[in-house]
Amino acid sequence: MAAIIGLTPAPTGSTAPPAAPTAPSGQTSGIPQQLPAAAGGAPAVSNSNMPAGSHSNTPATGDITITERFMSDPSWPSDLCLDLSKSNWEEWSFQLKVQCNHLGFVKWLKGTFPQPNATLHPKAHDIWETNNCSLCGFIYGCISKVDYNAVSHLSTSHLIFTGLQQCHEKLGTHAQLLLLKKALDFRYGHDAPFCDGTDEILAMHTQISNMGPVNLNQIKLILLLNAFGNNHEHL
Repeated sequence: MAAIIGLTPAPTGSTAPPAAPTAPSGQTSGIPQQLPAAAGGAPAVSNSNMPAGSHSNTPATGDITITERFMSDPSWPSDLCLDLSKSNWEEWSFQLKVQCNHLGFVKWLKGTFPQPNATLHPKAHDIWETNNCSLCGFIYGCISKVDYNAVSHLSTSHLIFTGLQQCHEKLGTHAQLLLLKKALDFRYGHDAPFCDGTDEILAMHTQISNMGPVNLNQIKLILLLNAFGNNHEHL
């Protein structure tokens, strides 16, 4: 039989395994190289196809990295305080959303980032809590006392925001009619561009729509009561 290049047959009767095949000079065999075995263990294998710098320890999945943030911005209008009597929810909520996007609090405001588990991610859990408190404190600082009393029991900035939204948008049919009357009484000014007046009308329309569908039975009662005017105060 012709000799097999690169293989050295074991002597007759020997129990030793044949030597590993060797590549011709100047060539790479592409076969994993067999390294010396540790005492009492299987031989280690070095894979030449493994990317440089890689290792056998798979990174832990589900890691959470949060940056500590502080909700504070001097550009917030000093006279902008949420108040039912001012009907300024649209302006106030718009400004808050802009600030949260700018400072990285939007996930807290929207409630899309739940608090990490305290056991699995203790550091991220604490930073999340700090950021939530910072946003809550900012909101409390620019709302009326009545609004604060309505939402101060809520635990997250997202719940506080949605609670305020309910208070200011779901005002009932009477407030809806008053706002509709305000919109009907609105007139374009001579000194302001039409586009400014249009924006104001559209903002009132959005506010009316957010209050929900019109209740015709309630409108009937409101119209009957409204007819008394100021001439029958004793009633």
